[in-house]
Amino acid sequence: MTYLISVGVTVGILAGVWCLAADNFGLIIFAGFLGWATYFAAGAGVKGVKLGLCSNLSGVIWGLATTALCGIFPDVPYYFFTIIFAAIMCWQAHVQLLSFIPGTFIGNATYYAATALGGNPIIIVVGLVCGIFLGLISDKSARLLTKTEQ
Repeated sequence: MTYLISVGVTVGILAGVWCLAADNFGLIIFAGFLGWATYFAAGAGVKGVKLGLCSNLSGVIWGLATTALCGIFPDVPYYFFTIIFAAIMCWQAHVQLLSFIPGTFIGNATYYAATALGGNPIIIVVGLVCGIFLGLISDKSARLLTKTEQ
């Protein structure tokens, strides 16, 4: 079995488990899938976990900062803070653990989408983190399946 077939099997099974678990525990399903995507996009393995976690979580923090400042300064247009923090989300890539810019924007967008649906920051972070580790589990499981078939 090729890695692509194996990862399809492991992702498919774990996706069903994730949806069931997220429903039962009140988690946000799409946050898990976005964390999962970040894991693979950041390079998978240990690199995918480190960059995925750090970048997604920093994106959530920038989202929290933006909404907090909008609340403190309601007369300032929201896009003013968005401009500033979007630039910072790119500039922080000088720090190795924050160098995966797409992951930061994924975390940030997940924060905005989930809060628009009533999700709180802790549940958003839990979903993203679960997704990163689902990515790791699906990747490692697929590699084991591929090795046993060779």
